[in-house]
Amino acid sequence: MGVLQMSKSDPKVANSDLELLENEIGHALPENFKDFYLSHNGGVPDRDWWDSGDEYEPVRVKKFKAVAASGVLDAAETRYLNGCFAVMVSKKVIPNTLLPFAIDDGGNFFCLDLTDGNICFYANDSFDSDSSYAASHAKAYRWLASSFDGFIKGLKDESEIDL
Repeated sequence: MGVLQMSKSDPKVANSDLELLENEIGHALPENFKDFYLSHNGGVPDRDWWDSGDEYEPVRVKKFKAVAASGVLDAAETRYLNGCFAVMVSKKVIPNTLLPFAIDDGGNFFCLDLTDGNICFYANDSFDSDSSYAASHAKAYRWLASSFDGFIKGLKDESEIDL
């Protein structure tokens, strides 16, 4: 499988933009994650399906979120990693240990676990108002890969999966 190709990416970002993101989220980002965003600031991947080969249905990566570049006026918008993290954590939709970096067709998140670098699918529509935040968060996780690089390498073309 070749290198992942992206279309509809935002303008390039600099290391300083990634450092600002790290300061905002309170965690260092994995080097391969930063390298990816320095090469492709979000966008639509040419291989957009994740199939775990388990009891779960394959999920489609609709779009990778972009990092807000210095001086962007709408940096707090949820289309950016920075804004999405801030809004979702403040609303307690996600724990502050997850960074949503992509969405599926239903608006659910693909997240980087900021404590160990794992990648998970996070069904943000699974919130249960009768449960605690911790219980709702625990039900929303589906672990996909042990690293961002492993996630990127595992993405497949639709023709490679059984739908």
